[in-house]
Amino acid sequence: SSVSTQSTGVDYFLRNSYYDTAIEMVKSVGIQDIVDTELFISGRDIEKSLAAHDVQPCLQWCHENRSRLKKTRSTLEFNLHTQCFIEKIRAKDYIGAIQYAQRYLVESEGMCKEKLQETMVLLAFKPSTQCSKYKALFSEDRWQELVLEFRASNYELHHLHTESLLSTVLQSGLSAIKTHQCYSSEKSGDCPVCNEPLNSLATPLPFSHCTQSRLICRISGKPMNEHNAPMMLPNGNVYGEEALTEMMATDGILTCPRTNEKFWLDQAYKVYVM
Repeated sequence: SSVSTQSTGVDYFLRNSYYDTAIEMVKSVGIQDIVDTELFISGRDIEKSLAAHDVQPCLQWCHENRSRLKKTRSTLEFNLHTQCFIEKIRAKDYIGAIQYAQRYLVESEGMCKEKLQETMVLLAFKPSTQCSKYKALFSEDRWQELVLEFRASNYELHHLHTESLLSTVLQSGLSAIKTHQCYSSEKSGDCPVCNEPLNSLATPLPFSHCTQSRLICRISGKPMNEHNAPMMLPNGNVYGEEALTEMMATDGILTCPRTNEKFWLDQAYKVYVM
């Protein structure tokens, strides 16, 4: 239905941070009751704070949802405190880092002994270290990782799939019509998967499972069956009888669309499929 399609579009916009577009769409089509925009907008504010290197709103969110996060074995709170610990080391506040670790890291939800030991070793390294294992912990990319971890935890708490419904529907549709021919030299101009950009998007998806094959005429796009017999030209290419008859009536001769070779109709042979 149109409402389902519109809500799918809104869900996609919200998940990809097009909040203003999503809100305008919700208002224009009147689907406020079936789309939870508040969930995504509140999440957006926390993601913005993390991107600005502020963990407090996210820590508050963890505190409010601690029991539910514990059930999912989330490590978000531990990773947030770890980042605070790292920032104190970056600021050369080693005493403050040790005190922070004693107060928060040991008691935080999702604490892992091995991860804690790995984190405490940072006291012996500088942020400019070239040791790959600890260089990654000092990397600014960790803030984006925290954004993604919060988003995943937020979705899991509210039983939302990590991918948008639009992405799931698109992948299902592409997989349903994807065949090995889509990645051969015999691509069809009428097949969506045979053409870019869908051809690249469908690459990692499974091929369709066809229990029955159908022959389709390359010229007319119609099925070749007992009513439209497959006819093979001398060059080995097969087309529907209807298309060849129509071409013969129009041009007086058959022209193979693949090779541009010309033949008479009586040179074509009927093909029988067992």
